[in-house]
Amino acid sequence: MKALSVQQPFALEILSGQKTIEVRTWDTLHRGDLLICSSAKPAFPKEDMEELEEEYGCVFLYGHALCVVHLADVRLMEKGDEEKALTDDFNPELYSWILEDVRPVIPFPVKGQQSLFQVEDDLIQLSPFRYDEPVVVKDGVRNKEFGIDFSGWQGRTSDVVVTEDDEPRIMVLWDSLSIRSIPLEIIEQCVKEGIDWTAVLLRFEEIQPAEPRDTWDDLQAAIDRIVEDNPSIFEE
Repeated sequence: MKALSVQQPFALEILSGQKTIEVRTWDTLHRGDLLICSSAKPAFPKEDMEELEEEYGCVFLYGHALCVVHLADVRLMEKGDEEKALTDDFNPELYSWILEDVRPVIPFPVKGQQSLFQVEDDLIQLSPFRYDEPVVVKDGVRNKEFGIDFSGWQGRTSDVVVTEDDEPRIMVLWDSLSIRSIPLEIIEQCVKEGIDWTAVLLRFEEIQPAEPRDTWDDLQAAIDRIVEDNPSIFEE
């Protein structure tokens, strides 16, 4: 499959569906599936990237394949493309690459190259879930460390992660109803140990698609309320 290297944070923005136009100085005749890989070098200095990680609530993955997109068109940049390209700059001499149908892959290392390059198809394994897809945890799924039964809990999918034993897992960000189900003693333990209490890593087979029960604003409001009501847990 044809592949394209994109610097972070732009690669993540494509993966998450925020960035649907990639602006380049060059054209291509290629249309169809295109593997998006994160470059080894970030777009901004280290301190700026750390701030962006905090803002996005993630750790950027460098030098890896992230997703497959459908390259629908490549044309000269038009006024208005800036919003979909997540840029303030407009240059009619640059090319807008129109990206559609984002499909996350199980991340694997890729050495990026200039221009388009080829990656073996047998290395590419699509994730069964899209980014930000509403899901529900299947019955019988328990967290052994904390003794919590996650059956019926819901959230939205995020990054696909390959563990140290080469097992792919997917990050599920709990929705507002599930967040309010977490016992305070568990939240306190997570905070003390530096564990993210708002999300969990699960196996693909432990979740299934579901209808969303809230919005991102509802989730943020629930998190803010828990923090405000329990200053002793969250005080530095």
